[in-house]
Amino acid sequence: MQLTTLAGTTLRISPICLGTAAIGHAISEEESFALLDRFTELGGNFVDTARIYSDWVPGERGRGERILGDWMRSRRIRDHLVIATKGGHPSLDSMHVPRTSEAELRSDLDASLRVLGTDHVDLYWLHRDDPARPVEHFVDVLNALVDEGKVRTFGASNWSAARLRAAHDYAMAAGRRTFAASQPHWCLGCQHSRPSSIPGLVLFDADAERFHKETGAAVIPYSSQAGGFFSKLALAPDQRPVGWEKSAYNTSQGLAAGKAVAELSRELGVPAGAIVLAYLWSRPFPVVPVVGCRTKAQLEASVAAIPLRLSSDQLQRLERASRSGLL
Repeated sequence: MQLTTLAGTTLRISPICLGTAAIGHAISEEESFALLDRFTELGGNFVDTARIYSDWVPGERGRGERILGDWMRSRRIRDHLVIATKGGHPSLDSMHVPRTSEAELRSDLDASLRVLGTDHVDLYWLHRDDPARPVEHFVDVLNALVDEGKVRTFGASNWSAARLRAAHDYAMAAGRRTFAASQPHWCLGCQHSRPSSIPGLVLFDADAERFHKETGAAVIPYSSQAGGFFSKLALAPDQRPVGWEKSAYNTSQGLAAGKAVAELSRELGVPAGAIVLAYLWSRPFPVVPVVGCRTKAQLEASVAAIPLRLSSDQLQRLERASRSGLL
């Protein structure tokens, strides 16, 4: 993979980011190590985790970060990686109570640094917004963490375009560092999927698209491949995995988008999953999808898709199909 510079920073990153929400529970520690090994063998260096990952599984807290840290230490590879993690997530037993004070953000970051076994995080995300706090609070705290050397740059996950713009405007006026990127829920079909039961998730929308076009800030979206829905839909009916139809993307709009994906897949001679990733890459601002692969085969397919870009006409075909819901 050819590395590129994350806009507005000195970070050199791979064109896909390996998400680690599944490590240590959906896949074993041994499988997690093997997947991370394969990612770096393929030239990837950008890995995304969070303080809260795996806390929904009884037992060890912060297991996701701990496994990533163990792998980095065993491979002695920290200096070759760009590590992103997230803090400020509510406790899972009180999701309605924000945890965004300076003390809470610092506590989360210090715990992440300790478990990851590093003295700094390359990209630090605010995992949730807290609209009750002014944007100045977040920009000032994050700038202080950069000044202290604990964070190289920072971004916002699950923030609305209005809040991103307000934070950006304040940072520019005050001569402070601004968010280098945002991390929303964005993929083909997400705008018309069934709502998530998880509170606080923010979808990429037209306002966010305008913000990123105007500022050139990168988008690093999660759920970028719609949980594999379009790849599963492309299979023969008797080859689709059990339970595929329960996907939140299985709506009339999602099925219509899947038909358009299948048509483009045949025309371009590439898998459906490649079309879904190219839908994100083919934008006038930087996009680095977070891929939540669980197997080496899934990872290799995502890497193989990197060169593909769609024309504006092809993008519009996907958008029209997703909006119409007509089969």
